[in-house]
Amino acid sequence: MQEETGISYVRAPDEPSGWIEATIQFVNADDEDIGSFVADCIELGAVGSRETTLATELEVEEDKACESCGTPLHIQAYFPDSVGIQEIVDLLERRTRALKGTSRSPDARARILRCRRIEQEEWATRWKGGFPPEKVSACFWVIPPWQTPSLPEDAVPMILEPGQAFGTGKHQTTRHCLEFLEEIAQQQGGLPRSFLDIGCGSGILSIAARRLGAARVVGLDIDPDALTVAHRNLGLNRLSGEILIVNGSMACCRAGFDLIAANLDAKTLQRHREPLWKSLTQGGLAILSGMLAEEAPGVLASFKEAGFHLMAEKADHEEGWASVLLKKP
Repeated sequence: MQEETGISYVRAPDEPSGWIEATIQFVNADDEDIGSFVADCIELGAVGSRETTLATELEVEEDKACESCGTPLHIQAYFPDSVGIQEIVDLLERRTRALKGTSRSPDARARILRCRRIEQEEWATRWKGGFPPEKVSACFWVIPPWQTPSLPEDAVPMILEPGQAFGTGKHQTTRHCLEFLEEIAQQQGGLPRSFLDIGCGSGILSIAARRLGAARVVGLDIDPDALTVAHRNLGLNRLSGEILIVNGSMACCRAGFDLIAANLDAKTLQRHREPLWKSLTQGGLAILSGMLAEEAPGVLASFKEAGFHLMAEKADHEEGWASVLLKKP
């Protein structure tokens, strides 16, 4: 039996009659290796991937030699059956051969375990089963639309449909943002009046901000696919008329905001330093997330130089992410 540790659903194409499931075993590979592999699969046409730590009973015997050399991780990538199986195998063979020369880990290895066709019904069961209701902060729960769970009385549900856009609450940078929003709301008896969500992705932070009392909420993203997912999630949460989702950069924003969240990478955060300052009201707060812990001092120094004051910071020492709360005095 497989132990599922995660699943990602990337996009929803026109539904094919079946799928090709490709199973790859990685040993001593890091997150960058896995991310690069999944990105290559997506470029070829994969619509989803899942991670497992244990192989199926059929594969356990085959894996003993590799397991003795390191901890194996199995990635299963799903392609519509319109993608030729030989094309899939060729890609996988190139990627597994190249791993030893591209990985930061000298002991990283990978091999193809299996490619098989699965029916539409089995695919739906597999990826939906990977998204149970999940508590992602002190009060917020992320619920997929096909679930109707019984939650604690103080729980605040957010219905999110897994899709291409980033932001289902599983990543630590998103959780840091949610925690900051909750803490600000608790200290001030609700969020400030206006909230800007830069790089809104699935819309999770915009939805959370509206739930916590922000009256004017704007989500901003340059990715049209993200906007489609965000609009769908607003509808699922009955917030379609209460949150504005905009396709564009910060150049679109002229009005002042009392609170801004930017869950981006370190370089993009630094590029947004001046627009962030201009978009914040006097005394406004900015949540910066998405940077690695070792990048945080440089980002923080840059924002302090621009005039921001540090109010609080969070760090995830296990995965290496950092987030900060800043104020425009």
